[in-house]
Amino acid sequence: MKQRIECPYCDGSANLHKEAKEIIYRKESFKIVAHFFKCEKCSEEFTTTEADTISLMQAYNQYREKNNIPFPEEIAGIRSKYDLPASKMSEVLGLGANGYSNYENGEIPTPAYGNLISAASEPQTFMNFLDKAKDQFSVNAFKKAKEKVSYLINTEDETNILCESLNVYNKPNNYTGYKKPELYKIANLFTYFIQYSKPDFNDKLKLNKLLFFTDFTHYKNHGSSISGLSYRAIQYGPVPANYDNIYAYLENEQLISSQFLKLSNGGAREVFLSNAEFDKSLFSDEELETLANIKVKFANMSTWDIVDLSHLEKAWKELEANRELIGYQDYAFELLF
Repeated sequence: MKQRIECPYCDGSANLHKEAKEIIYRKESFKIVAHFFKCEKCSEEFTTTEADTISLMQAYNQYREKNNIPFPEEIAGIRSKYDLPASKMSEVLGLGANGYSNYENGEIPTPAYGNLISAASEPQTFMNFLDKAKDQFSVNAFKKAKEKVSYLINTEDETNILCESLNVYNKPNNYTGYKKPELYKIANLFTYFIQYSKPDFNDKLKLNKLLFFTDFTHYKNHGSSISGLSYRAIQYGPVPANYDNIYAYLENEQLISSQFLKLSNGGAREVFLSNAEFDKSLFSDEELETLANIKVKFANMSTWDIVDLSHLEKAWKELEANRELIGYQDYAFELLF
């Protein structure tokens, strides 16, 4: 978001301001960091569509988390794993013709419908819904859907165990930047930064900081993280909470590899390489813009310089002593860089 724009009321310039406030959404109160502009010349205060969006998104995120309502990408992911169109999901769940599609596109369900969609994410439960909606399918389509769900019942536990080993949380909340962790996105973030950063500095210390600044910058500007990773404040700055498991997984899958550089004092330092191709189709235009900005700021910065910068952040100063997880809503808007 721009920090300074032209004032629509006079020929002056207006600066972005932020203030803590409470807003009401669906009869519930939520604490947010409100964004608005104030003109230096006429002192008029006003908002823009972008400022309103980032302010309201904070309340929407908290409302979903508080009421256990799935986020749009989760809702789309549930449908995708069953290989069904949105219209058919609406029929199976009794949501109305366009109900499921609307929820995928950002409309917030009631808590009751949210719980229904969450329940449908479990293949065994969805099988029951499917059986009750048999009349909504052709014979072949019903058979195909049953086979898909049966397959998921037998395999999904393995995927869930893997996801849980890579991150503290597997569902969107304040500690994931209200995004569900996505393995392919995480892998591509590593590919991007390894390939665009100075090779000698591609060690865990720096890569961990690049991920932190990427996710928290994106939350600051758009109200959600990119990767869905949770971060912890430790001695050398913020890191993905389960970062050792992440590196091990990526190396086992041959998405990244490591080598040791010989130091002048006889020691060695581990750096990472990636020959994978960055898949930009996984990212929105806003996410790609965030990645580009982080690359410009930090790509050629040394490891210890970015570590020192991370130590200036309020999140690290307040949470490092007890190695606490860093809440996006609590600290992203305090980000200095």
